[in-house]
Amino acid sequence: MSRRPLRARTGGASLRARLLVGLLVLAGFGLLGAHAASAALLRGYLTSQIDDGLNATHGQLATLEQQQGIDLLTRGDATVSDEVRGEIPRELVIEYHAPDGVLWLRLSGARDAAPPALPKLDLAAARELAGQPFEVGSTNGDRRPHYRVLVRVIPGDKGVAVVAVDTAPRHATVRRLVLIELVVTLVVLVVLVLLGRGVVRLALRPLDDVEDTAESIISGGDLSRRVPVTGSQPSEIGRLATTLNTMLGQIERAFRQRADSEARLRRFVADASHELRTPLAGIRGLAELHRQGAVRDEAETRRLVGRIEAEATRMSLLVDDLLLLARMDEERRWRREPVDLVPVAVEAMESARAVDPHRPLSLVILPESGGDDVPPATVLGDEVRLHQVAANLLGNALTHTPPGTPIVVRVGVDDGLRHGLLEVVDRGPGLTPEQVERVFERFYRGDPARTRPHSRTGYSGTGLGLSIVDAIVTAHRGRVEYRPTPGGGATFRVTLPLAGHGEDGDTP
Repeated sequence: MSRRPLRARTGGASLRARLLVGLLVLAGFGLLGAHAASAALLRGYLTSQIDDGLNATHGQLATLEQQQGIDLLTRGDATVSDEVRGEIPRELVIEYHAPDGVLWLRLSGARDAAPPALPKLDLAAARELAGQPFEVGSTNGDRRPHYRVLVRVIPGDKGVAVVAVDTAPRHATVRRLVLIELVVTLVVLVVLVLLGRGVVRLALRPLDDVEDTAESIISGGDLSRRVPVTGSQPSEIGRLATTLNTMLGQIERAFRQRADSEARLRRFVADASHELRTPLAGIRGLAELHRQGAVRDEAETRRLVGRIEAEATRMSLLVDDLLLLARMDEERRWRREPVDLVPVAVEAMESARAVDPHRPLSLVILPESGGDDVPPATVLGDEVRLHQVAANLLGNALTHTPPGTPIVVRVGVDDGLRHGLLEVVDRGPGLTPEQVERVFERFYRGDPARTRPHSRTGYSGTGLGLSIVDAIVTAHRGRVEYRPTPGGGATFRVTLPLAGHGEDGDTP
């Protein structure tokens, strides 16, 4: 897949270019700083060497003055022997001045060189400048420093001795060093460009993987793609890739959940439409029979009206269940107050006996509940909704077990003394593994052969009872689960936080 550089979309320089330019700028400034420091150090070293030479020359002149006497030097330059002239280096200039500053003698190693442009050096001026080297230009009009000068007052105030050294060799040496360093800097920068491109490209290769992954997701919607992460301790780019993978995983799960939710919603709407269409079609058919006068016998008419009433009741129950689920989906807030599960279970059992008077029903209070050190099974919730939980579980057991199958309701507290328990245990056929996976889905019904209608209404259920139980228990921060009954049957176990271990107020 061809990769479009990010700079083509953002209008700015690429990260590689910025890193490379930054590397070159830092290296350039570093090298220039190092070269400037080395040039300054070399200049200082050469200046120190010149100063040492000036002091040494003054020492030699002082010895010569003692041997020949200062009077010899006042007779002019012609009295100085050629041997003495030949010993003077080319860059050296020696001058003697009278106490009033008049020039007595000038000796220069280079006869064609312009002498230093010295100020008037009488004794007063010489004393101020003595012992401290300074730099001056030449008499040819060039004001740039050409000579480094050291002044000395001759003992007895007999005159002033001046030694000057041409600094051109020093400047040439420093310039040569600077030129060499500039060439070296350019070579180093070129090498850095060549090597830096490869190093930066290698270091940023994980970002290419990130970009490829992002573009594949954008172009193809493949949320399963992940950025490869290498190493047990990833670098900053590795941590970025890990974070991106985590984000992609969350997005993928969110899209999957949304797709599942949309599928469940479509299935829910289809099932609801089907469930509502069935009783409506029955009512319309029965009403059409009555309108056409097909039923004339009074007993048949009563039976017809009873069937219409049963279908209307079925539709009413279905609508009530749908409205309840819709209210719970909207997260309406319910009252939360201490509710004893024992009376809730008793009332639900009485309602179940009214539906099936011949069904054996029993209530078991677990030994842990209500002991000396154990709190009663009092939970925090909405009593009406909790009664509906118990009633739906009992209704489910009545519907999906053969007549005469015993049902046991157990109430207690868990071993951790933090949750109340409500269990509905039957000895019926139980659930298959496939049914266990979908038992709490809306409009799901198991094997129709396991289902029988209620004795009074003839209505076999909407397929929403356990879905309502799951929604109510979840809204109460509890949990409902299916467990097979030892020896055969089904057990539905509800756990809810005890009143002393939950938050007060309303629950969404």
